[in-house]
Amino acid sequence: MNKNFIAKHWYADVYEQFENQTRDVDFFLKVLAENTASPQNLLEIACGGGRICIPLAQAGHTVTGIDADEHMLLRCYRRMRGLPNIRCFSADAATDDWGSNYDIVVLAGNILINIESDMDYKQAQIAFIQKAASALRPGGHLYLDFQLLFDDTKFFNTLKESSYFEGTDDMATHGRTVSYGSVYDPVTQLCAGVRHWELTANNGEEFTVSKVWHKHIPKQEQVYEWLADAGFTIEKTFKNFSDEPLPEPVDDSTFRATIWARKK
Repeated sequence: MNKNFIAKHWYADVYEQFENQTRDVDFFLKVLAENTASPQNLLEIACGGGRICIPLAQAGHTVTGIDADEHMLLRCYRRMRGLPNIRCFSADAATDDWGSNYDIVVLAGNILINIESDMDYKQAQIAFIQKAASALRPGGHLYLDFQLLFDDTKFFNTLKESSYFEGTDDMATHGRTVSYGSVYDPVTQLCAGVRHWELTANNGEEFTVSKVWHKHIPKQEQVYEWLADAGFTIEKTFKNFSDEPLPEPVDDSTFRATIWARKK
C-alpha cells in the first residue's frame, strides 16, 4: 500500500470539501474590474485545485496556474474542462521559472505564509516577490493577499490540540487533521508547530502522517520593503477584503492584507 499516495490524495480531496469559501475570490474579481480595462493575462502561484484561477478564467481572463502538488492539480484539470483560456502545470514555485510578460501575478490564498520549500523561509518569501517582478511586464501588477495581524505573539503562541477538518475522500479513505498548536518567537518572527493526519484506508488499515513545520511571519513594514526592493510601487491596499485601506500600523481588527502593486 502506497501510504504517501493515499495520504496526499486524501488531503487534496478533503481540502477541497472544506476550503470552498468565495469571499476572497469575489473581492479579487472586484479589484480587477475596478482597476483594469480589459481581460488580463494572469499567473497564479500555488493554484491548487483551481479555487481562484477557475473563476478568473470564467470571468474572461487568460490564466496560467502552477502548483507543486499533483493531486491538487488533477482536481484543477477536471474543473478546467471547456475553458480554453486557462492552462495549469506542475512546478516548484521556489526553484522553477515563472515565465514572463504577464499583466498580473497572483500571490493569493495566503501563500506568503504557506510556502513549502527547503529554502530559508524568509528568503523564500522575498524570492516569491522578486520572482513575481521578473514575471511581469513593465507596468504590470502584483496582487498580494496574506494574513496580517496586530499581535502575532498572541495569535501564534497557542499549545492545544485541534482538528481543522475531517472527512472521507473519493477513494473511501477517512481521516482527520490534528494540530498541537504552535510556538512563536517575536525576535526571529519564526513560528513552529507539529501536526499529523490520522487516516483509515479503504481496506481498514490505519496509519498516521506527521510533520514538524515552521514559518516566518512577516511584519507590514517588511513586506512593503520587500516590494520596494523588487521594484514595485504600492498603488492600493485593502483591509479584510474591503475597500478600507490598511492602517499603518495595522490595528487589532486587521486579519487580512491585500496589496495592489505596480511594477515600475
